Amino acid sequence: MGKLEEAGKLANLLNVERPYSEPGLYLGTSAFTANGWPGSFYPVGMKPADYLKFYSTKFQTVEIDSTYYRTPSASTVTSWYEKTPPDFVFAAKVPQLCGVSIYVS
Repeated sequence: MGKLEEAGKLANLLNVERPYSEPGLYLGTSAFTANGWPGSFYPVGMKPADYLKFYSTKFQTVEIDSTYYRTPSASTVTSWYEKTPPDFVFAAKVPQLCGVSIYVS
């Protein structure tokens, strides 16, 4: 069984009710931090170290923009994983070194 199939089965077992979710779609944002989010999206006084855990209770996916600039450390990736439910999806941006450009007409 593939990893995605396993995640799908786990998702069915989890009781994570995310207000910003839609069956069959992965809804998320381009980051889990942004100016203006503390006190509006994140509760007042929440520590930045707790943002991802809170975010993952609202959305099922997030784009990791920092991967465009550099590869995160193994400890950083492990920390992200440990703070999120098993069905949470990280969408890593392709590194700029790859020189990939996509054009849509």
